[in-house]
Amino acid sequence: MKKLETMFYIVAGNALLAFAVCAFVVPNGFMLGGSTGIALAVQSWIPAPISVITAFVNVSLFLLGFVFLGKQFAMTSLFSTIIYPIILGLFEKLPVGTWFAGDTLLSAVFAGVLMGGGIGLVIRAGGSTGGMDIPPCILQKLKGIPVGNSMMGFDILILGVQILRGGWDGILYGIVVIVLTSAMVNKTLLSGEQKIELIIISPRYEEICQAVLNDLDSGMTFLNIETGYEKTSQKAIFSVVHGKQYSAFRDKALSIDPSAFIVAAPVVNVNGRGYTLAR
Repeated sequence: MKKLETMFYIVAGNALLAFAVCAFVVPNGFMLGGSTGIALAVQSWIPAPISVITAFVNVSLFLLGFVFLGKQFAMTSLFSTIIYPIILGLFEKLPVGTWFAGDTLLSAVFAGVLMGGGIGLVIRAGGSTGGMDIPPCILQKLKGIPVGNSMMGFDILILGVQILRGGWDGILYGIVVIVLTSAMVNKTLLSGEQKIELIIISPRYEEICQAVLNDLDSGMTFLNIETGYEKTSQKAIFSVVHGKQYSAFRDKALSIDPSAFIVAAPVVNVNGRGYTLAR
């Protein structure tokens, strides 16, 4: 089931990306980053379909990903390397470019949102769109640079090369697309991952722990602390809960000890039992 879910997200992400390119980018002549941007630039000198040029670029980048990111990543990238040009070729044959003709700025907004969402879905599934998101993934692994940030840098570089191909309008709209794509990639990668970190300091920590375990089934950890005012040694409760559980957790603690000291902070990713592993 896990493999089927991964394949679904990879196909859905590539479909969103291909649709955005054919429906908004190509009809409006936007300059673009990524392997598609490289294909658009090459198409100025080589009159070949964008899907064919993109396939060639993707295969080259796939080999790069295989070397630096390993076999498992390469296999998911290989699937995108094959499926993206195919879906792109299908959309090229459909009149999707005429469906949304009109406001150029609105088209740039939708292009960036859909492209970023599509790329984010694929990367979140553990794969790659088989294009220029492979170098950012390599940088994230080797240098810890966020994917969305380095992707925007590569895209701006590719965009600069395309200045020879078109006018400034296409470049400026292309920048809008790239910025929105980068933002949506990061947003999609973190979507649904946000949790709340709780630290509860109360002399009645054992009662709070038992009540929460009985009613909310949330995992907790005890931290050895010493209070600053009374210099009393006791334990604090540390827990990470889903956002929808936060209010119930807090209210349960306060119902037992109204003077409990509670600190809450957002957490964007959690790994371990109860989250990425079974309890």
